[in-house]
Amino acid sequence: MSDIRSFLISNKAGDEVCITNFGARIIQWYTDVNGEERNIVLGYSSLAEYLDDPFYHGAIVGPFANRIENARVEIDGQTYQLDANEGLNQLHGGRHGLSQQFWQLEDQQAQSITLSCQLADGHDGYPGATSFFVEYQLTDDGELQIQLSAETEKNTVVGLTSHPYFNLAGVENAADNHLLTINAEYYTEVDSKMIPTGAILPTKDTRFDFQKPRILTHDPRDEVDQNFVVNPRNKSQAILISPDKQLQLHVSSDLPGLQVYTGHHLFGRFSAKQGICLEPQYFPNSPNLKDFPFALTTPEQPFSAKICYRLVKPQTDITDN
Repeated sequence: MSDIRSFLISNKAGDEVCITNFGARIIQWYTDVNGEERNIVLGYSSLAEYLDDPFYHGAIVGPFANRIENARVEIDGQTYQLDANEGLNQLHGGRHGLSQQFWQLEDQQAQSITLSCQLADGHDGYPGATSFFVEYQLTDDGELQIQLSAETEKNTVVGLTSHPYFNLAGVENAADNHLLTINAEYYTEVDSKMIPTGAILPTKDTRFDFQKPRILTHDPRDEVDQNFVVNPRNKSQAILISPDKQLQLHVSSDLPGLQVYTGHHLFGRFSAKQGICLEPQYFPNSPNLKDFPFALTTPEQPFSAKICYRLVKPQTDITDN
């Protein structure tokens, strides 16, 4: 077994993000809120606990994030059986996905770090030896930029995302009463197994309508684990505001979907709804649904995606860029 290591990046504003090589995970994010140091990402107290983590805390997940029906994809007329780790389906790349791998350090600077991971041809059923890369960069204006990329030797399926659980009140507090806005008029309907039916439905007049800010409570209506079809990407895909209104998290990406998960299945070290996931992504099962946006990763067309988590505080400009 490789050694678990952690790395720290920081900016001139005093923000610090800690990342581990196991799953390329964000394990802490400290920021100053009116003189108070606040950790806003759920994480375990010891790095070794991540080896037994069933919740993908802070991880880069893939090769394909979210669910693939029957753990099966077709590429160039050939069917590939992937590792099934949620009943008959695959979730977040299978039992030996990227979240369970030890990544290699490629480069580290004061405000950035790059990690890589190589998976062999046929790993958990995915074709093509593939190299994955993630660069974390913490800017001086409080933005954590995550650049995801992958290069492959064969046509294959790649769709990565980042899976931190945010609690803007500070991780030692309950996550009740966060204010959430999602820039989405539509969502992808799912069946009882959380697999998309293929239907894209309007959020208006449903419990998935967050186009106007809405307070998350312990009401079952606010238990969300859903992919949203985000609107044009020159605005934040979502905005999360702390209960004390002192901290905002703006999420943006060049990916077409956003999985919002309110953490209502958490247990053990963290209680239900203690953290909220905002995961830019391809739509679930999109390799198998021709009407969903998706592109194969090929030797000629590497995978590339960018996710930005931007902290905004009351004394700063909160206009979307």
